[in-house]
Amino acid sequence: MNTVIHPTATEAVHFIKVHHTAKPEKTMLVLIGDCMVEYHGRARSLLDWGERLVIIKQDGTVLIHQPTMREPVNWQPAGSICEFATKNNALRLFCRHHRPAEKMHVTFRALQLVTVTSLVDRATLIISGMETDVVNQIVNDPRIIEEGLRIVKREKTVKSGAIDLYGFDKDHTPVVIEVKRSLATISSVHQLRMYVTDIKKGNKESRVRGILCAPHVPDMVKHLLQEQELEWREVERHVVLPDDRQKTLKEF
Repeated sequence: MNTVIHPTATEAVHFIKVHHTAKPEKTMLVLIGDCMVEYHGRARSLLDWGERLVIIKQDGTVLIHQPTMREPVNWQPAGSICEFATKNNALRLFCRHHRPAEKMHVTFRALQLVTVTSLVDRATLIISGMETDVVNQIVNDPRIIEEGLRIVKREKTVKSGAIDLYGFDKDHTPVVIEVKRSLATISSVHQLRMYVTDIKKGNKESRVRGILCAPHVPDMVKHLLQEQELEWREVERHVVLPDDRQKTLKEF
């Protein structure tokens, strides 16, 4: 990593040329300073003077951030071409992109910092914590619910919606399983009850089991389940980490 503090426009251009311009695809450039931004493309915009963070990534993505908010106030997509120059003691950044055709001019009248670094990141984002995680656990090992359970259908469509899991227990009794990723609620009970009613198809005497699965089932919900002749299982969700270790949410 190379950094220069409070450079003049001429010093900044020289620094960028030495440490970034030769290999822009291998280095990330970060500038902090008082700048103005002009954009021409699918629309036109002018962002007046203000202190901002400008990031030029190794794939040519350009991001301009104000001191607040998450999203950049201006940006250019990957593949953008960036050039630097000086004019009237100001550093000028020219960004252009061909498809779609657009360009952005950033003028710095004062610079606080310019940094060039190279980052290596080959990791893949793994999203966990969804209801499908619990569903997959049960499908892969139905014994989580009970011995002898067979899952025969995911997302079984009925009149009132889609049942998360549908199967049969060891006595060949139909089983409806509703999965929640966090706290089980009263509405979850009503949803499960409607699914069971749909499976019975008007035959109230037929035997169909309904099981609500969640990491935690409050006592109030358990009482309502019992009143509706439904069941519950508290199933702890596991997060699969890249190194194949597993943790439950309680371990974080």
